[in-house]
Order: sequence, then structure tokens, then C-alpha cells
Amino acid sequence: MSLFVPVSAECSQCCTQVKADLAASVNADRRPDLRDAILDGSFQSMACPTCGTSVRFPAHLSYIDMNRGQWILVEDASRLAELTQVESEAQDLYDRFFGKRAPPLQQTIGHEMTPRLVFGWPALREKLIAQTAGLDDITLELFKISILRNVPAPPLADTTELRLIDIDDATLTLRWLNASNEEGIADLTLERPLFDEFALSLEKWAALRADLEGVLFVDLKRILLTPADRPSAALV
Repeated sequence: MSLFVPVSAECSQCCTQVKADLAASVNADRRPDLRDAILDGSFQSMACPTCGTSVRFPAHLSYIDMNRGQWILVEDASRLAELTQVESEAQDLYDRFFGKRAPPLQQTIGHEMTPRLVFGWPALREKLIAQTAGLDDITLELFKISILRNVPAPPLADTTELRLIDIDDATLTLRWLNASNEEGIADLTLERPLFDEFALSLEKWAALRADLEGVLFVDLKRILLTPADRPSAALV
């Protein structure tokens, strides 16, 4: 089931208290409309009734889509600094509901699911887009590394991230954006065959791929962390 709790937030422009129902969990099997809202960017977003400023609540929920085999814990982008702790919390939550500490029936369901941890709405949206397109998310993150190596002067910073925002048979579009406010910085549109060819020649990427296997946080930012900051693998 999808759970919501009533909350209020202050508009950043006029300080009006904006009331809404904050999602604690989303079940996409029962509420496909919520999945659609995540994909079109309208989920948990509203306009201030006084000044019209867009207000979006921070991400903090569990997302489940049994039909597509997805279980995702979504946290606000600001919590990335607590990655080790948050990933441990996510693993514990998954273990209790679908993993090794869950009832036998729930464990059977869990065998068909891929658990993930993401930070921020764009990261969640990206996971849904990739799954719909049949893209392996580990390969996608390695593909982003190859982009960093070949695109001059990428806008790397603590608050920027590179996200897949659209894909079809001919092209895929990635966007550099500010993780703190979701504002776009620059778009990069590539031919789809470039990704398909990359996915067929991953031998030299084996070491980096190993860093993303058996963990919940499968993301380019994990690779960019220094070894001292990178949490050890949390096997699912």
C-alpha cells in the first residue's frame, strides 16, 4: 500500500505554510498514477497558494514495484554525506521486509526484486527510466564514467550530478543538474548505439563494476568517493 502523512512546509519566497500529504511509501503496482507522477516530475510538487512558487518536499520514502522487480529506498540528496549509515539502514529495512530476516513468503518475493538506495527525486526517476528501457543500472553508471573521461570540462561539483532523463530507440539524453534544487545545467544527447556498444565491451571495466555489485547505492557518486569515504559492500 502507499502511505501518506499530513505535513506542512514553509514557502521559501513568501513564508506561507503549504500543507500537503507527504509520501512515506509508494506501491506502484496499486498506484501506477504515482509512478507516472514521479516520471513526469510532478510527484510531491505543488505551487504555493500565495505566490505560486514551486514547493517540493524532500524525498524520504520506500518505493516498491513488484511487477517490475524494484524496491528502492529514497532519501533526500542532503543525506548523501551520511552514505555509510543510510546504506546500512536501507539494508536493514530490506532484510526485514524481503531479505534474510523476512518471513519465507516475503523472501520468495524478494528473490525477484532488485533493492536499491537513491538520493533525491532525479535519482529515483532515473532508476525508473532505466528499468523501463531495459538498461542495467550498473552499466549505466559505468557509461557515465566513460562520459566523464571523454567530455571536456564536465561540470563536476559536490552539488552536481549526471542523470539519464530520456531514452528511445535512437538516442539517450543525460542532464547535468544541481542536486540541491533539481535545476538543469546542461543536457547531453547521445546516439543509443553508443550505449549498446559500450554494454558489450565491459572487460576493462571489471574492477569498477565490482565496486557497484552487491551494494544498494549503485551510482556514479559512489565511484567518485575516495576509498576512505566509500562504504564497504553491503551484500543484498
